[in-house]
Amino acid sequence: MYFGRIPDLLYLKYNKNPFDGHYIQIKNIFARIKLVDNIIPSATLFNDYFIKDGERPDTISFDFYEDPTYDWTILLINNIKNLYEDWPRGRKSFESYIESKYSNPYGIHHYETIEQYWNGSKILDGGLEVGESFQFKMPDQNLVPKAESRVAIDNYTYEERKNDKRREILILRPEFVEAFVEIFEKQMQFTPSTEYVNQSLKIIN
Repeated sequence: MYFGRIPDLLYLKYNKNPFDGHYIQIKNIFARIKLVDNIIPSATLFNDYFIKDGERPDTISFDFYEDPTYDWTILLINNIKNLYEDWPRGRKSFESYIESKYSNPYGIHHYETIEQYWNGSKILDGGLEVGESFQFKMPDQNLVPKAESRVAIDNYTYEERKNDKRREILILRPEFVEAFVEIFEKQMQFTPSTEYVNQSLKIIN
């Protein structure tokens, strides 16, 4: 498991006098790795994956590695820190989320540009967020009508896009997972420091 591989550190617990306190042993949850530089050198190590409704990190781990306990590698590689916020919601959960967040799910959230062309060449990308009053001006200085310059995006569509984007993850190819774990564990090791566990210090629970 992920937390089993994180080193311990000592946190000084005191009331008023910082020199008269006790240390408690905790996990160093701030121990993160520069994965791009140290562990993820090549995109060829990964497969693109689209998370389906009802799938969890452990079920995907089992499908790819025949072991659900590699779920933490999926979360780490994709920088998923909060399952509730960063993992895609299933359809039922998504609908409930929309109903609780918006009084009008189909109200306008924002506007986005519509692609524009001039002499066969694209001169404006679509999907750029703009205001309601946006009108695109062509090179000949003529204004494009609002209805042809931007389109309204409702709350439901906005949230659905975000949710679908979360479905796009990377999966480490099975032949590399053991090497990844080995590199990860080495990277998580620290040089000696008074901040980390020292048996001579008084530790309380």
